[in-house]
Amino acid sequence: LASLSELQVGHFPSLQELNAAKNCIDRLHIPSFLFKLHVLDLRANRITKINQEDLDNLRDANTSNLSLILSHNSINSIDPGAFRFVTLQLLHLKGCFSHEDIMKASLNAISGLRVQKLLIGQYRNSPTKVHFKENLLEGLCGLEVEELTITGLHIRFTFTNTFFDCMENITSLRFIHTNLYQFSRESIASNMQKFELKNSDIVKTPFYIVSELKHLKELRITNNKRLTNIDYSLQTLDKLEFLDLSKNNIMMQSCCDESIPGKSLKHLNFSYNSYIGLRSFFLNMPHLLSLDLSHSKVDSVGQFPIFMTLYNLTYLDLSYTSCHFVIHCTFCGLFNLVELRVPHTTFAPDILSSVFQNLSSLRLLDMESCGLENLPNEMFGHLKRLQVLNLSKNKLMELPASVLLSLFALQHLNIRSNNIQGLSNDTIQVLSKSLEKVDLSDNPYDCSCTQEQFLMWVREMSTKNPNFSNHLECKTPEHLQGSLLRDVNLKCSWTLIYISMLLSVVFVFLLLLVYHFYLKNSFLYLCFCHRGYKKSATEKTYDAFVIHSSLDEEWVREELLPELEGGDPSFQLCVHYRNFEAGKLILENIFYNGICCSRNALVLLSPNFIESKWCSFEFRLALFWRFLEDECGIILILLEPIREDQLKHMYVLKKYLSSKTYLKWDKNDREKEVFWKRLRKALTQSRKVDVPL
Repeated sequence: LASLSELQVGHFPSLQELNAAKNCIDRLHIPSFLFKLHVLDLRANRITKINQEDLDNLRDANTSNLSLILSHNSINSIDPGAFRFVTLQLLHLKGCFSHEDIMKASLNAISGLRVQKLLIGQYRNSPTKVHFKENLLEGLCGLEVEELTITGLHIRFTFTNTFFDCMENITSLRFIHTNLYQFSRESIASNMQKFELKNSDIVKTPFYIVSELKHLKELRITNNKRLTNIDYSLQTLDKLEFLDLSKNNIMMQSCCDESIPGKSLKHLNFSYNSYIGLRSFFLNMPHLLSLDLSHSKVDSVGQFPIFMTLYNLTYLDLSYTSCHFVIHCTFCGLFNLVELRVPHTTFAPDILSSVFQNLSSLRLLDMESCGLENLPNEMFGHLKRLQVLNLSKNKLMELPASVLLSLFALQHLNIRSNNIQGLSNDTIQVLSKSLEKVDLSDNPYDCSCTQEQFLMWVREMSTKNPNFSNHLECKTPEHLQGSLLRDVNLKCSWTLIYISMLLSVVFVFLLLLVYHFYLKNSFLYLCFCHRGYKKSATEKTYDAFVIHSSLDEEWVREELLPELEGGDPSFQLCVHYRNFEAGKLILENIFYNGICCSRNALVLLSPNFIESKWCSFEFRLALFWRFLEDECGIILILLEPIREDQLKHMYVLKKYLSSKTYLKWDKNDREKEVFWKRLRKALTQSRKVDVPL
């Protein structure tokens, strides 16, 4: 094809995309019958020069939706003003200029162009290099361009102070596959809302440049293998909504409250990095919707309830983080979570029945390769809205129907690559109700008569449901090994089967008689040891753990401690400034040294308490611990009056105050005497329930 005029496509009025790449076209003349196109691909043709008269018919045309792709054309020159008054959606000039002087002259020549997106630079494997030089991009000053992408630019040195001169009106700037390793420090007056730096040689994040982009909403710094740390804070970017730092080699010791802006942040991606230390609790990220930590080594997750304040989070990815979840409250606070991915993590068996109990909004749960050997009946009891469940590549030997009964909305189930030999009749009935897709492949199925009902169901589902996994093979017995389940047709004699089962039961019964006394004595010994362990585990060091604002510390020192610890009887209190161990995580001190070791939690309410995020966190943690373990009484003391409007953002505390009796501090001597008497009485009450004052 030598010219677009040769095409006979005028009788296709709805044509939106035309691919004329790799032809012999040598002129950029676009006939009027192509003006309604959305995409015109002319890459790898023979266009070496763009003349002004070639584009005359575009100046008065409405081509604002047209994306013009000219990449891989060896353009040597463009007539000055050739694109003046031309409007395009996209102009793709990647791989068009063999030298930086040609690029500079061409960018100056397209002055007057109005374009939404402009792509310039070289392809990564191009034999020719375009080097950055002074004023290379000065032609941008004559363009109306909103989104600029620069790829394959060979940068010998750091950018000079003229680099950003013509970018005041650019709203999106992307650097892709450059050998850029450093930015110069310069002031940027820009309306930029998106900034991306991908596949570069930088070793430090250019936050001293980015932090001046006050209107920035989206920041992507990805695939930079030499980038290992974050040196600057982004707290000045109070409009930032999307932060992607994935696929670098970042080692971040403490994330994320100090260096990452959380006021407006909605999406945070730290996936595919070396190490992310989660030393805070996302207290300053109230609007976060998605958090991706996959394929990065992380700590604290599963050991502490670090997600408690992320009420609006809808997406959480902890895949391949090797987290080990040991506390029931791992996902506490994630009431609006819709999608949870935890492949290649592990769970302590004793938490499986309750670890997902507050994820009532969950739609997708991915637990591939989590080492699961069995599923407690209550495991998914609160997941009424769950639609997709992936339990593949675990060690499950059965799938009880009782586990699935509460999953009313389930549509897709994946249990491939487990150790399941067959499914019970009850499980088959549950799976037959409403599931759209079931993957049962790569399990060692038993094709004996004990699984006759299961085999019949597989044959039926294989013909009815096209989304049913068809490639199911027998593992046993040996003569059927490798056969497809849908092709197995057994002739079973149930009389012999029943006799065999009866003999097996008799044999087991005889074994139990033989070892009766040994088993009985062993069981009694284990029960004695377990009782002794539970007794020692419930011993408490303190009578109360004091939850208070640091601004109320004077009252604690001068009133509370002398009265309770110096009185008769004497009470032992735990206060953070005295009893917390140095060098430990704050959360570890709060939880293990404070709440777990105390019979009660003494909550000192005041306006200072309301303003403190730590106080709110400690109070919620005490409530969760009381709910889960029933071991911590909660005593409320009102130090100073609190207005109704101050409680509007603390719904849990407001509700708790409305249903519980609390003590009120008064400086009057007579009232003080009554106050201390009631408090002493409260501290001597039961350790496992709230104290009626």
